[in-house]
Amino acid sequence: MEFHLLGPLEVSEDGAAVPLGGVIKRGALAHLLIHANSVVSASRLLAALWPGDTPLTARKMLQNAVRDLRRLLSSGPVRDRGPGGRVALVTDAPGYRLRVDPEAIDLFRFQQAVERGHAEVAAGSYDSAARVLREALGLWRGSALADLVECGLSWPEPTAWENARLNALEDLFEAELARGRHQAVLGELQAVAAAEPTRERLSCQLMLALYRCGRQTDALAAYRRIRAELLERYGLEPTPGMRKLERAILEQAPELDPPCGPALIEVATLPGAHGARRASAPGGAGLTAVRGRATRNRISLVWVRYALEGPGHDPSSIQDGLREAERAVREEGERFGGTMGHAAGSVFSLLFGHPEAGPDDAARAVRAAFAVRDRLAARGSGAAAPAAPAGLHVAVATGDAYLLLRPGETDAPRVMGEVADRCLRLLALAPQGQVRVCEVTRRASEPDIAYRVGPEPPEGWEAVRVRGHGCCADGGPAAGPLEWPVPEHAELPARAAL
Repeated sequence: MEFHLLGPLEVSEDGAAVPLGGVIKRGALAHLLIHANSVVSASRLLAALWPGDTPLTARKMLQNAVRDLRRLLSSGPVRDRGPGGRVALVTDAPGYRLRVDPEAIDLFRFQQAVERGHAEVAAGSYDSAARVLREALGLWRGSALADLVECGLSWPEPTAWENARLNALEDLFEAELARGRHQAVLGELQAVAAAEPTRERLSCQLMLALYRCGRQTDALAAYRRIRAELLERYGLEPTPGMRKLERAILEQAPELDPPCGPALIEVATLPGAHGARRASAPGGAGLTAVRGRATRNRISLVWVRYALEGPGHDPSSIQDGLREAERAVREEGERFGGTMGHAAGSVFSLLFGHPEAGPDDAARAVRAAFAVRDRLAARGSGAAAPAAPAGLHVAVATGDAYLLLRPGETDAPRVMGEVADRCLRLLALAPQGQVRVCEVTRRASEPDIAYRVGPEPPEGWEAVRVRGHGCCADGGPAAGPLEWPVPEHAELPARAAL
């Protein structure tokens, strides 16, 4: 016979449910199970079963419920719990005692497993802790004693159990994050944190998981939501620990990096400005999943959009222009030590910091962006220029990203995460002919690159030139400023010289 409190009250014998009868009998059994092997006074049972006014017949109804429960339990099997090993409900002044093996009650198994899991987390045995805690949390079948709560029997004990469940979840997430499984638990974390927005340990775990998944902007947005919730409900600021985590995320502190090296993970297709793009699947199923070797690197990403605009372009001239643009991006990128990334239509990309990051990645990325822009501008102004100018927009973003190399691929990895989103937003906002960079890129490259305010965010900073008198983007002698055609309807952003 097994007793289940972590959900609607249930008793099962050999796996089959045992009928319990009405709310008085069920409530009496539940209260005795909560205090198993301890004496519960009759007056305490009466107060638990009738929290308001106690009817005159309450004591008689309790005696009838106890009699029926004795009949129910006497038909159960003998439990090996030492002397008097039978599951039994006995009279013990001033009330009743339910003698039962604690292992037969899911609540006690949960509490023991949680204590063991918490100790293993403290000892750093994260694999074992995660296994034990998942088994413990698997005992829950919904809200504790949900059927009795629905009938108006609201006791303080289920609230304490719920708090223990949340503590166990936080221990589980700590173990999983320590194992480098941030990608696997992110969905669970988001669901639990949304239901419990003011638990700061849980909120910190969500921020860390988002950051480690390459979603720095989402991690910071989560902090802002939590802070607003705390201020609105309690008039309190987040704890120093949470504020310290926010600063570390802003600074991309190395101590936030995952503890594990490259991992085999499942990811969706390459994200764009609004998350992962959907792919067609039978019946309209969800995202197309791919498997591959993913590493987390700090990179500088250059995106170049080169689109022939205006009338007069046949398919042949457009293809020739795109081939020339791809060649320029590849050659200029390689000249500055970058890797040609994946192209999408008229958008080309360069990666700096792959396979290994360097201290000057951001500066080299901006220099390559200058070189690509100037080479394509020279093509557009030459004798063989197309009939209408190309729409040329360039953006550079720096930050941590997941680089995915699918099985069998040997070329450049696919970039996933917040840095790709940020670069795409900058590209969409960059005025024609300008090189726009994010704040992280500006800070990392400012000793080598001069900037104008853009402002940032979201429009970014305009990279103007390589520092050094009389130098152009590639370090050679300056050839004079390039003039860019601007559509008459375009609005130029106000800029203040640094």
